[in-house]
Amino acid sequence: MKVVVDTNIIFSALIADGKTRDLILLDDLDLVIPEFFYDELKNNKEEIIPKTGLTKSEFSTLLNILFEDVDVVPKDEFEDEIPQARDLMEDIDPDDVPFVALALKKEAEIWSDDGHFQHQDSVRVFRTTDLLDRFEI
Repeated sequence: MKVVVDTNIIFSALIADGKTRDLILLDDLDLVIPEFFYDELKNNKEEIIPKTGLTKSEFSTLLNILFEDVDVVPKDEFEDEIPQARDLMEDIDPDDVPFVALALKKEAEIWSDDGHFQHQDSVRVFRTTDLLDRFEI
């Protein structure tokens, strides 16, 4: 199952050793994320690390483990879908256009707990609880 992961899901998995992290590490999910995630991580890293209770070295190790099987996709691989994604999301949340564009390009679903993704009907959206139920975690 190919799934575009919302940034907040990754942040949640980094902060807490819980079910979200278990899902990310699940082999049944083929996870993809837009490359700009690294910019968001860089901008929020100093805020996130203290919440994890990890050292910077431990945090880096965890990040490497979580991203071992996540496909990080450069914008140029899905930018042709941005106009359609913008049409779908501009009145809902323009910041999420890349996630929808990537999902359209990869014919994937989206994994997000942000309700605004539910206001479009072109891409199927799963909440964490949906995936936990689906995989019986």
